[in-house]
Amino acid sequence: METTLPSLAPARLAEPESPDTLVLTVNNRYARRILANLSAGLDEQRRVMALPDIVPLRAWLQQAGDTLSFVPEAGLASHVIDAFGARSLWQRVIADIEAEHVLLDAGQAAALAIEADRMMSEWRLSLQPGEETVDHQRFLLWRDEYRRRLQSLDAEDAVLGFERVCDAVEAGLLEYRFSRLVLAGFTELSPQLQRLLDVLAAQGVELYQLELDATKARSVRRVMAPDPDSEWRLAAQWAGDKLRSDPDGRYAIVAAQLEGDVALAHRVLREALRGQGGEPAFSYNVAVARPLAQWPLIRAALAWLYLLAEMARQRRCAPSVAGAALLAGRCVADAEESDGRARIDASMRADAVVSLAAGEFARRLAQLAPALAGAWAACFEQVLANAGRASIDVWVGRFRQWLQMLGFPGPAALDSHAYQTVDALERLLERLARQTIVLGRIDFGAAVAALSSLAGQTPFQPQRDPSARLDVQGFLEAEGGRWDGVWILGLTDEVLPSVPRPNPLLPLSALRRANAPRATPERELAWARAMFDALLCTAPEVRVSHALQEGERELRASPFVAPIETEEYVLRRQAVPTVAMERIIDEKGPALPAGAPTRGGIAVIDTQARNPLWAFARYRLGAGQMCDYADLADQNARGLFLHKCMELACKSLTNSDSLLAQASDGSLAQVIDAALEQAASECLADYGAVVRELEQDRASAILHEWFALELERGPFSVKAVEEAFLWTRGPLQLRLRLDRIDELPDGRLAVIDYKTGGGKADPKSDWMRERPVGLQLPFYAAVLAEDQASVAALLLARLHARGIEVRGLADGDCGFAGPATLGEWADFQHLSWDALMSQWRMVIQRLADEYAQGIAANSVLRADDLAYCDVLPFLRLNEEADHVA
Repeated sequence: METTLPSLAPARLAEPESPDTLVLTVNNRYARRILANLSAGLDEQRRVMALPDIVPLRAWLQQAGDTLSFVPEAGLASHVIDAFGARSLWQRVIADIEAEHVLLDAGQAAALAIEADRMMSEWRLSLQPGEETVDHQRFLLWRDEYRRRLQSLDAEDAVLGFERVCDAVEAGLLEYRFSRLVLAGFTELSPQLQRLLDVLAAQGVELYQLELDATKARSVRRVMAPDPDSEWRLAAQWAGDKLRSDPDGRYAIVAAQLEGDVALAHRVLREALRGQGGEPAFSYNVAVARPLAQWPLIRAALAWLYLLAEMARQRRCAPSVAGAALLAGRCVADAEESDGRARIDASMRADAVVSLAAGEFARRLAQLAPALAGAWAACFEQVLANAGRASIDVWVGRFRQWLQMLGFPGPAALDSHAYQTVDALERLLERLARQTIVLGRIDFGAAVAALSSLAGQTPFQPQRDPSARLDVQGFLEAEGGRWDGVWILGLTDEVLPSVPRPNPLLPLSALRRANAPRATPERELAWARAMFDALLCTAPEVRVSHALQEGERELRASPFVAPIETEEYVLRRQAVPTVAMERIIDEKGPALPAGAPTRGGIAVIDTQARNPLWAFARYRLGAGQMCDYADLADQNARGLFLHKCMELACKSLTNSDSLLAQASDGSLAQVIDAALEQAASECLADYGAVVRELEQDRASAILHEWFALELERGPFSVKAVEEAFLWTRGPLQLRLRLDRIDELPDGRLAVIDYKTGGGKADPKSDWMRERPVGLQLPFYAAVLAEDQASVAALLLARLHARGIEVRGLADGDCGFAGPATLGEWADFQHLSWDALMSQWRMVIQRLADEYAQGIAANSVLRADDLAYCDVLPFLRLNEEADHVA
């Protein structure tokens, strides 16, 4: 219902009667604004002014509750829980009642239940027969249990507290000193608030509504922007022009969806408000409060506490948990050991650490971050000695002690924002300590989770710059403000009015009957009209704007701004002076020095064939995409396991005769089972028993199928399994490891490489190129085996549950049906086997010489050659398109 109270001019708040006046505001922002306006009346002639109490309604209710705590007849509960405590209790109640509904988000349901409970009380919702929905019935069940638990704790929340204050005022139990009550910022009165006002009026209190400056803007013009990005740039350009022409003026940009656009807002404002030398010419304030958990200092504190909790719980943790703390820093030797902490994180990724033991973490710290290692050891000892269940206030004391032992917030001096953030953390810990009645005795992990949840629900914004002449605010923040000029952007028909969002736990018919907020289109239209009218009173000059298109989606103007006359306002583009461009082709780096270690093995030659710049960046510069943390679901673990199974099984074979004998006497199955067990213990140790059993069953079927195929081969002997080789050419040293080498009856070799993935095994397109790739087998056949026995077959064996196949190239019969002969490949039809080996040898040596000489041309033959390139940004292929053949 709309307010119908008589108006009171702001100047009358400074009258002699002001000590008997209470000003209730809708929020803290209004209270600060009224106080600032009254303070502006002080000058040399009037240095002192009597002011009334100016407090938000919520704060006054809390003060009234404190006063009633000294009145025995009030029957107050012993404890008052805040919004976080109430949400925690609601969430616990819902999780207990809906334990069978595993897909229910208890946190989201708790937020909806809190809103529903407040609306039922505040708007006096009543249901008529037949209106109850299934969701509302579940909500009533939750609320009954929630109220029962509150009663068992002898506690009350804000909803019950408001009702208790109303009852106490009505019963004459609450003493108050004001005789005049002024409401500020209330565009409507809920039935609950109206009841309180009626009781106060009946007891002789004069009720007023603060008269705000409702003078509408003299000039209102509409600007149409092509898209939201341009709309922000136009608003920022307007603000910059205004501040340069009137540096003492106060201006505002009001955005409909500021939280989602905050990053864009900062970017365009820094650009538009830049001075001649590039430095900021004007400061500004953006009224967006991020959750405290997102600020770097708080994120670091939470990361260290979470790491301590995980290590204390099971003496190990996921590497991502340790990495988050190490990279966040804010600890002992923060700057001095930042490189060491980063190297620890990188090494855990590169080593594919799946689970980091406490001892291993301490060892890595001692090697690369010794100062932190000492602090960690002392702190972790204290944690292990005090890791038992305790009340949350005890945990808060431990958190402070342990963070201090780790050196938080770091040795560097704190700037203003960092100091305010640390102060906010201290207030957060104090608030958490007051949750003992709700949380009870909990373990370390639950205590850290509670702190993290509270930090995620607590908004924080550093104090605004008092010298700033430009404010960037949302609708609610701007309402009731006053500036010299305002630009309101984002006014599409999707925003003003917005789509109704009735609470799903409350019947829509009851919400509509009570005309509750956000419930119906009519209610949203009325709110939008009142908000738009209020925004038009914020400055004598107002510009409103909307975008015409967002991506491929057309946008329409809000019906409130559509009738306003449009104005052409052009976005100025900064003039960029033309500069003569000089193109320098630099495709050669320094030659590889003698004695320098070569990283990458045979992959160096393969990468040089695909793109020389990729090889130079990856292996000479050491560039590469940061590895992610190892994951048990990584399919590479399956490949490593299957390779290990084949290695162990093949090592028990000497030749085809022994394979046939083992198959005949049944020992082959035992060999396979033994290989599976040993490989599983080495490669699948971090997996559960069920997953290990499934992987062993899959590998068993593959190995049995493979050896069944081998039993059909002709005679062979196993010459090497997983053998490593070293090749040197000039300053280059390359290492190669082959899965298996067999010797055929004619004394020549068959080289076998296992492929365990689901991709193709046929190497035809890779080997039949001017610069061949997939060079492991050709490299051995053409280069390493040159002075030894010659190679007669290059075989790629695809080992997969969907089937076994062997592909490759062979000079004669190798015992498998899949490999091709030279005559079957068009480019090799005219070559003999020895000629092909010679050709490959020259190509490989040329590629090796290219790499050693530093040749790093950014050229690639086929786009799919870069499918697994981890330095794509370095190649800048969008600027080098002419280099792609």
